[in-house]
Amino acid sequence: MTWLDSKKEKAVLDNHSDDTISTTSVAKPSSFTRNDILLCSTAGNIYAVHKHTGARLWRADFPTGSTSRFASGSGGGIVSLFITDEDRVIIAATGKAAALDLLTGEVLWVNKMKGFGYEEVGAIVTPSHALKPQRSTTELPNEDDDAPPGYDAQDQNKLTQKPVVVLCSGGKCMGVNIETGEELWRFNCPKGGFRLPVALVDPEGGSATVYVGVGTRLYCLDANTGDLKWETKVTNSIMYSGYMTLATPWSSRLSAEAHTAFSQFPVAQLEQMRREKSRS
Repeated sequence: MTWLDSKKEKAVLDNHSDDTISTTSVAKPSSFTRNDILLCSTAGNIYAVHKHTGARLWRADFPTGSTSRFASGSGGGIVSLFITDEDRVIIAATGKAAALDLLTGEVLWVNKMKGFGYEEVGAIVTPSHALKPQRSTTELPNEDDDAPPGYDAQDQNKLTQKPVVVLCSGGKCMGVNIETGEELWRFNCPKGGFRLPVALVDPEGGSATVYVGVGTRLYCLDANTGDLKWETKVTNSIMYSGYMTLATPWSSRLSAEAHTAFSQFPVAQLEQMRREKSRS
C-alpha cells in the first residue's frame, strides 16, 4: 500500500468514526413515523434524528454510484436536503443527486448530473398536493384562514401531475423523474454563468411552475417540460455577489416552519465564494 492509499483509507475510516459517537443515551425507538423525523447533514453524511428524544434513527453516506472503495459521495461538502410527500429524501451535493427512503435511509436512485460540474447543488420538488390555502365557507372560532392546510383525508387536493425533482448547479437546471432519477429535461440559464441557481415553487404560479434565479436573471419554467414561460433581468447593477435569493409570502411562511433553505441560509454560496477566493 502506498502512502497516498494509506492516507485515503484513513480518511474513509475517519469519515465513519462518528458511528460510535453519541451525545445522548436514549435508545433508538422500536417504531416511529415520518412526523418524528428530523433530518440533518454534516461532514457530507445524512442523519435521521428523533425530534422528541434526539435518538439517531439511521445514518447514511452520500451514495456515489461508484464501486470504488475510496469514492466519497459528497466529498465532505454541503448536502442539500428535501423531503417529498411520498417519504423520499432528495439529497444533492458536488454535482450529484440521490433519493433515499425517509424511514430507512435506503438508497433508491443516484443521478450523477453529467455536465453539471462538481459544485454545490440546490434541490426542490414540486408538490403532489395543492398547498394553496383553502378558504372555508364556514367561519370557525379562532380559525386562521391563512394557516397552511393539512392534507385532505379524501385526497381532494391531490394533483394529477407527478412531482418533479428540480436540481440546480453550475448555471443550469435539471428536471428529474422522482421515481427513477432519470433526467426529464435540462435548462441552461441564459447568461447565468456557472453560479448556483436557486429555485422556488409557489402555488399562485401553478403546481407545475418553478421560478429560478441566478446572477441578475429570473426565469419561470414549466417543471414538467423545462420550457421557458418568461424571463427577466431584475437589475443592471454591476456591483453584486452573483447570487440571488427568492421568496414569496407563502414560501416564507412554510420555510419558517419546515426547513433551512438557501434563500435564508446561503451557506453553499459562501462556501463556493471561499473556494474561488482561495484559487485566485
